Amino acid sequence: MKNHNKPISKIIVLGGGSSGWISAAYLSKALNNVSITVIESENIGRIGVGEATIPSIKNELFDFLEIPEEEWMPKTQGSYKIGIKYANWRKSRNENPNDYFYHPFGEVPLCTDIPLSSVWNLNQTLSPDKIKSYEYSCFIAPYICDKNLSPKYLNGKKAVHHAYHFDAPLVADFLAEWSMKRGVNQIRDNINDVKLNSNGSITKLVGSKGTEYEADFFIDCTGFASVLLEKTLKEPFVSFSENLLTDSAVAVNIPYKEENTEIKPYTTATALSSGWVWEIPLQTRSGNGYVYSSQFLSPEQAEKELRNYFGKSVKNLSMRHIKFKSGRHERAWVKNCVGIGLSSAFLEPLESTGIYFVYAALRQFIKYFPDKSNSLVLQGKFNERMNYMVDEVRDFIVLHFCTSPREDTPFWKANKYDIKVPRSLQEVFNLHKEGLPFRQSYKGNLDSRFDRFWTYSNYIAILLGVGRYPEKTQPLLSHRPDVLDLAKDMFSKIQTDASEAIDALPSHSEYLNALKLDLQVSKEKIVVEV
Repeated sequence: MKNHNKPISKIIVLGGGSSGWISAAYLSKALNNVSITVIESENIGRIGVGEATIPSIKNELFDFLEIPEEEWMPKTQGSYKIGIKYANWRKSRNENPNDYFYHPFGEVPLCTDIPLSSVWNLNQTLSPDKIKSYEYSCFIAPYICDKNLSPKYLNGKKAVHHAYHFDAPLVADFLAEWSMKRGVNQIRDNINDVKLNSNGSITKLVGSKGTEYEADFFIDCTGFASVLLEKTLKEPFVSFSENLLTDSAVAVNIPYKEENTEIKPYTTATALSSGWVWEIPLQTRSGNGYVYSSQFLSPEQAEKELRNYFGKSVKNLSMRHIKFKSGRHERAWVKNCVGIGLSSAFLEPLESTGIYFVYAALRQFIKYFPDKSNSLVLQGKFNERMNYMVDEVRDFIVLHFCTSPREDTPFWKANKYDIKVPRSLQEVFNLHKEGLPFRQSYKGNLDSRFDRFWTYSNYIAILLGVGRYPEKTQPLLSHRPDVLDLAKDMFSKIQTDASEAIDALPSHSEYLNALKLDLQVSKEKIVVEV
């Protein structure tokens, strides 16, 4: 059998930032015999909003790169994220300032083959005043969050699932240094022109002084500018504005006033009049901002509302205003170019998916990595997967807004009555009404186009959190008394496990300080060995 492949030997990543350097690091680890160059343009700034992540980042990025936590976290202001605390998504701060629920990470425990959430729903239907809320009944994570504890014991053993918070520009700097040590080239230049061949593929980029940069394949990491995918290759953008109303943000970094400030091990998302505020705790500061809809609020009004929310802590701090659009391009891979990160797709950051879109896209790209012929079959499969991934996340984020019972402002009324609910999300609501589990994980079947990340466990946390209960209990429970007996023991064990974890876990700050010490010890060991 003859091999007619013409292997790709040179890739250019246009744009630095977290997307560009994650791409460079990932590709340099995944591919042999390929020259990788990152061209950073001084005209395209870093957005730096996506400082929170989801749990898959550990396995799919840092473990893949073989970079341990104690190496990268201290250098990037890194902290742990056990879940998201949603405040005032059911009632406004005026009505109930203590309204909140958690979205903990991890799958819902199973009673044989039935989710524990189904039994919880049956119990709250029978005795709503005698049962703890869903997340406190089915997970130990909320108890750990309430005490600002670490998700890990001091010996490194994991107590609960977690993701991370970090300073995205510092991650870019860290991975830039890591990548260049492994042979990735860095060029600083502003690209003024892009040359195409007769079939529309990119052949070279032209710098500000006329320098030409040639490659077989190009990765567009130019952020919202989308220099290659949109401006050069003219790929149409599919807007999600009929599903998601938020399109603006105002951001501020707040330094901790005291050195021993307790660091929360979770992201907080607090609903305000026309959107929500994020609070992302890092090691020496918090990253914060107000994501809102410009249909209902001006930038000046949004900044005033954010300043009122944080009070004196932001009195003398400047704020940065950002405009964005939620949606995706029709195709992320066109000709010999793939858009990664914001240049390809963006969804408002409620579920911290900005960084996820980067490494998840790279994982799929490597799976369908082409030769110089740029097979349309490979392109088609990759684009199908990417579109499904983005649309799935869209559904999950829309879920948060359209199920909120709030109607106290025009923004919340519009989310409840006016936005278009995707048909795929309406199917979820129909199954949920019947008390049935839905969107189960198909991760065991890697060739399925329905290989999901957001599963029943994620959806049910939000639905039950906002008080959107099934209209029926799962019918199968009427025929499975064994499940009810098992569930009773499981509920009890969760409470016991939570108490034991609280007694044994270090504080979040204590564990992060231990990581810094590990890094310092490693440095000293290297010096001694040298």
